[in-house]
Amino acid sequence: MYNVLDKDIIKSEIVPYLPLAKRGFQATVPLEEIANAVLYKLKTGVQWHQLPVKALFEGNILSWQSVYYHYRNGVPRMS
Repeated sequence: MYNVLDKDIIKSEIVPYLPLAKRGFQATVPLEEIANAVLYKLKTGVQWHQLPVKALFEGNILSWQSVYYHYRNGVPRMS
């Protein structure tokens, strides 16, 4: 798995500042993995459709469209 930041750092420094989920769509993978995928894209400059999603996620694998959706709309966290 490609790690831009350690999961503990993402969980303690980034996730608390993400907006709370309202209703409807809930993330199916841990927010640390989504944030890591977005950070990977921003750091490397790779195109969205070329994200190595199989290497970025453990367990459930999101498509690059799902990562882009979270990037555009903010990654909602559970309360």
